[in-house]
Amino acid sequence: MTAAKKLEAREAFLEVGRVERVVPVLRVRLGDREISAQRAKSCLVAPDVGDSVLCALHADGCHLLAVLDGAEGAATRLTARGDLQVEATGRLELSGAEGVAVKTRGILTLAADALGVSAERATAVVPEVGLIGKLLRVDAAKVVVVAAELDHVVERMTQRLKRALRFVEGLDQTRAGTVDVRADDLASVRGENTIVSARMLAKVDGEQIHIG
Repeated sequence: MTAAKKLEAREAFLEVGRVERVVPVLRVRLGDREISAQRAKSCLVAPDVGDSVLCALHADGCHLLAVLDGAEGAATRLTARGDLQVEATGRLELSGAEGVAVKTRGILTLAADALGVSAERATAVVPEVGLIGKLLRVDAAKVVVVAAELDHVVERMTQRLKRALRFVEGLDQTRAGTVDVRADDLASVRGENTIVSARMLAKVDGEQIHIG
């Protein structure tokens, strides 16, 4: 093969066409002919039927280089075969005037030295949540928890309250090695039936003791 023919094999011509079909194969109309085309790897915008596109014609076929124009109001979709990585040596920002949605059928992973979330309202629907950390701090004006069951397993729990109200419809039971209840003013225990029992010693001490 001569050097001239090698140069011709590497030549490419640019031509503007229109997408006629996307699946099962990409078909583009160039002038009066319709040919098959492949989307160039650098063309991340997925073409739709009717889009105006720029194509490169060469000895190996036709590559769609760019989507020039599409239907008014149609969404622009960025797609890539295989994995897609976006990297920036500086700060990477993703913004949307009407919203941002992240969807995947696999695993969504967030990894950062620090994570900040700021929103007027937040709603999370997760059937199962696992949280592993050293410190959990919640600063809120009001916290409401509605659950069918709530289990706490802790080594130490300290509560500092101004007021505490508990309403239990059924059984309220405490089992402990030692129970110490102290009140600066009044300690009152009332019930339809009240039982105080001790296996070794039961002691009632006070300046005045009224029974009955």
